[in-house]
Amino acid sequence: MKRLHPILVLAFLLASCLRPSSTLPAKLEEDPSIVFPAFFAQPAVSLGTEGTVYELDGDTLRALSIATQDLLSPQDKPLLCGSRLESQQYRVIRQGDLFFIRIDEDPKACGRTHPALDSGASYAIHRDGRILRRGMDGSADVTDSADSGVNATPGEPGAASPGSLGEGPSPFLPSSWQDAGTQGPAPTP
Repeated sequence: MKRLHPILVLAFLLASCLRPSSTLPAKLEEDPSIVFPAFFAQPAVSLGTEGTVYELDGDTLRALSIATQDLLSPQDKPLLCGSRLESQQYRVIRQGDLFFIRIDEDPKACGRTHPALDSGASYAIHRDGRILRRGMDGSADVTDSADSGVNATPGEPGAASPGSLGEGPSPFLPSSWQDAGTQGPAPTP
């Protein structure tokens, strides 16, 4: 039996690890001073009302497209229900040249009652299309903890974030998941 040339084996192993560039995340210019606003602090205006005309400007649509392309898989192949564009809930808050976008899986769209864990994300996208901040559910926040005592308006660059989702947990999570537990006796050392 012939031995494979080591360079050929190495090339095969490296090629098997490559991913197409279309699935790589968008370039991120991480700015930890940007604070996400309270996405669920007030009710959102729903665009699902029949017979009502809505207007969406191009900058908003571009920011929303950039966020969905970054979070979700390419839409040119069959996807699981929870990874489809139409299976998500989107919230957009505009503050000057910044678009704050929150994307959460809508479990009802797939006939479920609970979303997948860590299925949401928050984005701060500049009007020119740059992702300035990305917060993926389940990932560590890169905000400097030394800024946590700053009293500032949520969403202003340079302000500290009391929590990227606002005053309460996501409305998509069942109440049983939102309980921090009960207080019990302290463990003994």
